[in-house]
Amino acid sequence: MTDLENPPENPCFGCGPTHSRGLHLRFETDRAPDGEPEVRTHFTPKPDEIGWPTLFHHGLHFMDLYETSYWAALTLGGQLWVSQGPIEYAPVRLPRVGIEHAARARIVARSPESLTIRASSSTAEGKPCGALESTWTPVRLEAIERARVPLPDYLRSEIGYP
Repeated sequence: MTDLENPPENPCFGCGPTHSRGLHLRFETDRAPDGEPEVRTHFTPKPDEIGWPTLFHHGLHFMDLYETSYWAALTLGGQLWVSQGPIEYAPVRLPRVGIEHAARARIVARSPESLTIRASSSTAEGKPCGALESTWTPVRLEAIERARVPLPDYLRSEIGYP
């Protein structure tokens, strides 16, 4: 298991380590029981991250899976990728507030122009909470510059295509 480096200047609500209200998700890489590489996070929803009574907010659960997918694309895909949207989000049971759950993601299909990432979450007892499948394409520097997005240096270094 290897903890993934996340720079303090990362402004992301989901994974930014210093975001004032964010989830502060932390990620690690490891091998799944079948030997395939995956990215994981463990998260305990706080009382103010509630949707229905005692349940983690539905949208924040999606974010947990989406962020894990992003880190899988970046880490396992070897460069910076951008999501083209979810293919399918399938909630099963929402995690409980105050109880840790895990999310994991891996590449399930790959071509030079896209990745398909499948993420899933489960309780500590292994009961499924939900799944997300998404498609990712490489970030192109010219598209970033055309959109006038002020991409920080730590992300610019992850772009695999000039």
